[in-house]
Amino acid sequence: MEKNLLETLRDFIPRNYQAQQTSIWHKVPVSRRLAVFVLLFLGRLGELRVVLTKRSSKLRNFPGHISLPGGKADNGLELLWMVSRREMSEEIGLGEDNVYLKEKFGVSIEHLTELPCYLSRTFLAVRPCVGFMDYPHDHTSEQKLLHSLELKINPGESSGIFLCPLRDFLLENSASDERECLESTLHAIKWGGIPWNLRSFTFPQHNLHEAEWLKGLEDLSASEEDFSSEDEKHKLLRAEERQLKKRKLELWGKLGSRRDSVTQQKIYDVWGLTANILHDLAELIYRNKELKNRELGEEELIWSIWNYGGQMRAKERSEAESRLILSVPGDGVSFSEVLPRTEFNRLKRLYKM
Repeated sequence: MEKNLLETLRDFIPRNYQAQQTSIWHKVPVSRRLAVFVLLFLGRLGELRVVLTKRSSKLRNFPGHISLPGGKADNGLELLWMVSRREMSEEIGLGEDNVYLKEKFGVSIEHLTELPCYLSRTFLAVRPCVGFMDYPHDHTSEQKLLHSLELKINPGESSGIFLCPLRDFLLENSASDERECLESTLHAIKWGGIPWNLRSFTFPQHNLHEAEWLKGLEDLSASEEDFSSEDEKHKLLRAEERQLKKRKLELWGKLGSRRDSVTQQKIYDVWGLTANILHDLAELIYRNKELKNRELGEEELIWSIWNYGGQMRAKERSEAESRLILSVPGDGVSFSEVLPRTEFNRLKRLYKM
């Protein structure tokens, strides 16, 4: 059983910016602090699985995309784990009170570790909190669990939940029957001149391996528009572009819920920041010894643009940040506009490793 691998996470010490005791997350304004909860649990074969949500198509930012439960801090007194648990509770109804969950339902959620900060394309400092949910695994108990927990999707935040193996976020396109991921890709690109990994992992929407406690949970995806053709997808992207004031973020990835262009099979596409977080976590658990020289997250990049460039210091985005948000590979917009040359070159070397 992969549960034994969780010991790696319990022992993990995140590497913060400049070897500091605390993360850069605490330096940026409250409005720039975002926490996500990576909820792991054991599947039927003893494999570690992760809970993901499909964002509502009505949301202003990244509608329809696949993400981890999470959101922004409400105030400066709200601690990292408080933010992630509150947001998970609001999105899928999984309560914040561990004592209540244990006494009432026999469910325990262990807070395992935190990962370093990641920089979102919209200049938010995103901190992943990793937890493990343990519960009775016999068929009868799982059936009762769904109804007793009263999990419910918040239509203002999400339209669906799906679960997949964490191991599948390793970039291995094998023909193994145990692999649920249909396809995984990696494009090594540059954002503002800094090396950047654009990953994508696709999964079938209808999964025979779904956990019993999730079966029967109302899925609101069916009530949303199903984009089954390229024309329909482009219509949404044009609408999204208008909503986001022509930010062009769609050029960096695909819709989270769509049909495969060849097979027309309904799939979930986990890409971008969510894919990077889960890939790094999978490598940390399954390939821990190989990560000694790997830089997880973007703590150093966030610190550099905060410290040297004066960015991510205010609630409103600066002109330089807006240019980088709107930028696409090859258009000449660069982090070197706000960073000293020596620091810009250091970051290029660091993230190229």
